[in-house]
Amino acid sequence: MATYSRRRNDDEAGEPVEGQGAPPDPRDDVDPLQLPEEEQLVYDLSAWPIDVHAEVAEAMAEAGIGHSWIGTDLVVHDRHEDTADALLAAIERRHGLDGDVPVEREAGSEVEYDLSEWDSPSRAMLTGRLIEADVPFRWEGGLLVATAADEGRVDAVLDAVDEELVAGGGMPPSEEEPGESPLSALFVAVDDLAGHPNDRDTILRLNELFEQSEAGPVPFGVSPSSWEQILDQVSDLLDLSLDAEDPADVKAEALEVREVLRPLV
Repeated sequence: MATYSRRRNDDEAGEPVEGQGAPPDPRDDVDPLQLPEEEQLVYDLSAWPIDVHAEVAEAMAEAGIGHSWIGTDLVVHDRHEDTADALLAAIERRHGLDGDVPVEREAGSEVEYDLSEWDSPSRAMLTGRLIEADVPFRWEGGLLVATAADEGRVDAVLDAVDEELVAGGGMPPSEEEPGESPLSALFVAVDDLAGHPNDRDTILRLNELFEQSEAGPVPFGVSPSSWEQILDQVSDLLDLSLDAEDPADVKAEALEVREVLRPLV
């Protein structure tokens, strides 16, 4: 079954609760990302092929369940938990995703964009635009990976970001001076850790950025107390990434820190 990170405290075991499907509700018209955190339910679908995500989106729409994507994480209102669990379980069985053997991606089902020359602020901007466009994606180092079915949408987002950079008088992403935005750099590093919670190089990179940020000035527009709290959260995330036995715990914490950073980049 797809794993998920609960943002409420009433079910410490994180087990689905049996019940009937929820009736229509005005809250269904609200973007799940705009709901209070205690009402959000986040499913981690990073282990599923991205082309299956399109089927997930279709199933949610047909069931009348409002949903959004944060990379490969599906976000729904927690009142739809029973229905969402059932839909995801059916898709999981249909595609043989409920085993322990890693799923092989079908050839041609995904597209990759080599953005290794893009700097952290540009990647953070692109990440934000893809989230706004509700396009499932994941980062594999400097590679942006999306489903082939979404190639046109990703191309459009990339073109829009490029135009925005040019219109703003900025240099091409590969020529930006490094270290200009510690918030953007931290956002991208935390996002990478959420996708690769047990990758040593990713942890070391985040630690390096944390040390640079801790020694540097408070970013413009952020209060000293808020910046201190952010750095404390990143520090706790680093400690967890080194000590946790379950990578899922690191991923869940990284997602929380990413949500704190996202509005600031």
